[in-house]
Amino acid sequence: MKSHRIFFVASVLAIANVAARAEVNQQTQPSPTPATNPGTAQALQVTVTGVEGLVQVRAADDQPWQRVSVGMVLDQNAEFRTGPRSAVRFIIPPDQTITLDRLGTVKVLQAVADGGKIKTNLGMKYGRTRYDIEAAGQEHESTIASPSSTLAVRGTKVSVYDQRPFVAEAVSLTGRAEFRDARKRIAFGGRNAGKVLVNTQQGSAAAVALGQSVTDPTIALARTNSEQALVASLLQRGATISYDFEQGIQVIRGGTVPQTDQELIPTLPGTLNFVMRWQDNTDLNLGVLAPPTTANPGGTTVYPLSGLNTTAGGGRIGFDHRGGPHGGIEVCSWPANFPEGIYAAGAVYISGKQPVPATLDVFLNGQRLPINIGSGNVTTARIDAGPIDPNIASGVGFGTVRIFRNELGGSKGASTSAGTRSRGKGR
Repeated sequence: MKSHRIFFVASVLAIANVAARAEVNQQTQPSPTPATNPGTAQALQVTVTGVEGLVQVRAADDQPWQRVSVGMVLDQNAEFRTGPRSAVRFIIPPDQTITLDRLGTVKVLQAVADGGKIKTNLGMKYGRTRYDIEAAGQEHESTIASPSSTLAVRGTKVSVYDQRPFVAEAVSLTGRAEFRDARKRIAFGGRNAGKVLVNTQQGSAAAVALGQSVTDPTIALARTNSEQALVASLLQRGATISYDFEQGIQVIRGGTVPQTDQELIPTLPGTLNFVMRWQDNTDLNLGVLAPPTTANPGGTTVYPLSGLNTTAGGGRIGFDHRGGPHGGIEVCSWPANFPEGIYAAGAVYISGKQPVPATLDVFLNGQRLPINIGSGNVTTARIDAGPIDPNIASGVGFGTVRIFRNELGGSKGASTSAGTRSRGKGR
C-alpha cells in the first residue's frame, strides 16, 4: 500500500471531521428504544472472535482506548475503531456476527434479549460494517445507524458503508433488509435474490443497478463522462480497474499504453491534457502545478490522491495508474476554461523498477504544445524517474509550459525557461 505524510495528515483531518459530524448527528438522535419490560430484558455481551491489524476498543465514552485481542468480552456501549489494513470481528449471541472493516468506527448502542426477541442497535460514525444474522427460530430487531442512513436487519447478511465524500450504501447478500435515509425508506433483498445494493442517491435498488450497468467492473461515480473513452481503451488493452478507498481514487494496473498520437488523442478527457507515460513495471505519479489565480495566488497542485486529484479550477487526474509489465499512463486534464499562465509538471517515483524512463506530452485541442526543459523547447520531455533525497525534492520535473490565449495563435503555445527539478507532492 502506498504511503505518504500528506496522505496521513489529510486522512486524519478528514476522519476527524467526519467523526465530529457523526457525533453531533448521533447526539441529536433519540436514544435507543428501551425494552418494553425492563424486568425481563437480559443484556447481551460482545465477544471478539477475530482481529487483523491495528484495532482498538473502549468500554464507554469516558474510558481509554485499548488494543483489542481475540476472546475479549465486552458489554453494551463498547466502541471499536480500526486502522489501515485492519478489521475486527465480534459476535453477539446467539447468532449475530459483525465485522468492521478498515478505517471505521462502530459502537454497540444496544444488545439485549427481551421476551424472546433479540434487539441490537449499532452506531457507525464512518466506515464499512458487515452484519450477519442466522435467523432460524429467533426473532430479531436489529439496526445499523450511520450519519447518512439507518439499515434495519431482519435475519440476513448485509453490509453498510458510509464514509464521506462517498455515497452511503447498503448491500443485502441474502434475505430482506430495510434502508432509510432523510428522503426515503426502501425494503430490498430477499430469499435467493442474490446481491442487492441501495444508496442515498438513488430511489431504488433497480435505479442503482441501472447506474452500475457499465462495460467495466468499477465504481461509476469515480469517473466523469469525459474519462470513459480513455478508461475503456486501457481496459481493452488488458488493464484492470478498482477503487482505493484509503487513497480515494480509481486505480488502474497492467495492460498496455497508447503509444501513438492517433491512438491517444481521441481518448483524451480534456481540452488541455498533460500525459505522462512510462514503459517498465514501476509506479509513478504525475503532478502538475497550475498557474496562480485570484482564488489560489500560490497556484494549485493536481496529484492522484483524494483531495488533490480535482481542483476548483477544473484540473483533474481521474485515476492512479500503478504500473505493470508494460508500464503505465497518467493524464491531468482541464476543460476549455483552463487557467492561463505557466504550468509545471513532474513525476514522483513510488515503487518498482528504477530508474525508469518517463515522458511527458502536452496537448491543447489535440495539438502538441512545446515544453521548456531549461535548455530549450521540446514536444516530448524525457526524464529518468527514481527515488530522490527528500531533502532535495520529492520528484523530478519535466519542465514548464506557458499558455496564454492571446499568445496561442490557434492551438500553439510557447514555453518559458525554468529548472527541471521540482518539489512535487509525493507519497
